[in-house]
Amino acid sequence: MNKRELGKRGEEIAAQYLQKMGMELLAQNFRTKRGEIDLILNDCGTLVFVEVKTATTPVFGPPETWVDRKKQHKVAHVAQEYLWQNRIENRDCRFDVIGVWYNPQLTIKHYRNAFWME
Repeated sequence: MNKRELGKRGEEIAAQYLQKMGMELLAQNFRTKRGEIDLILNDCGTLVFVEVKTATTPVFGPPETWVDRKKQHKVAHVAQEYLWQNRIENRDCRFDVIGVWYNPQLTIKHYRNAFWME
């Protein structure tokens, strides 16, 4: 499985996981000129913007730690674009990060409110 396929599979696993938790999937791979948000969900009225990172080896550390300040900033700007395009105002939002590991078994780590817009 190449890097792109691995990432796509991780996003599918994360979407299924979040839907089993009762969240409603609104969008997957929302793209703008500034970047992409992997998953956008509704959690009891709160919009949840999710960045998913997937790994098969611990060489570079846990995948959820790869969401650095630069990536957080990019995701926040794309989230603002989503809100603007969909004319969404006065709605609670949060940013979650999910790490998906295939090493050798499947492990999912979910970080609610992993970061905030600045």
